[in-house]
Amino acid sequence: MKTNELIKMLATGVEPVTRHANEKALSQALLVGACISLLLLVTIYGIRPDLSSVSTSFAFWMKLGVSLSSALLALVIVITLSRPGKSAPAAYWLLPLPVVALWLWAIASWLGTDASQHADMVWGKTWRVCIMNITLLAVPVAALTLLALRNLAPTRPALTGALAGWLAGSSGASIYALHCPEMAAPFLAIWYVLGMLVPTAIMAYVGHRSLRW
Repeated sequence: MKTNELIKMLATGVEPVTRHANEKALSQALLVGACISLLLLVTIYGIRPDLSSVSTSFAFWMKLGVSLSSALLALVIVITLSRPGKSAPAAYWLLPLPVVALWLWAIASWLGTDASQHADMVWGKTWRVCIMNITLLAVPVAALTLLALRNLAPTRPALTGALAGWLAGSSGASIYALHCPEMAAPFLAIWYVLGMLVPTAIMAYVGHRSLRW
């Protein structure tokens, strides 16, 4: 077969890709996955009964804001990584900022509190289950994001998987915040961040294995 004939055959029946297909696929994966995670939260854990009162506090919005902003930044990066040849967005440099802000708040809280309260600020009452719960709630977003990425064209599978895991972990932490009774900054800086890192590590491995061309 001649080259021109091969090109003509490959071009036959090719339809244009829908505009913003990557954004739509990954945003839908995040939205549907988050809805499933929220359903899991309500079914398994329940919404904290005092949510209406604590939702007016700085600590609650800091807890929720760090995870939500981390998820949005990770989504931007994952969308970029799903396209071959795209340069790193500014979101790469912004990605650590929510966690840095959380740790600065944690350090300030630690230094401004009597030493007798430090243990409670770190361990709280739920440290044994925090990482596991966030990881569980991250699974729907992780699975649907991975499925969407397999239909796209990421060329850096481990990195793409890791960022998809951070997206899933951040989403799981955001939803878990609606149940979690912990409000101390040191607790959030340690256990919430670890809960977000576990899906990141898992998805880095899964991405390396399943997103390779």
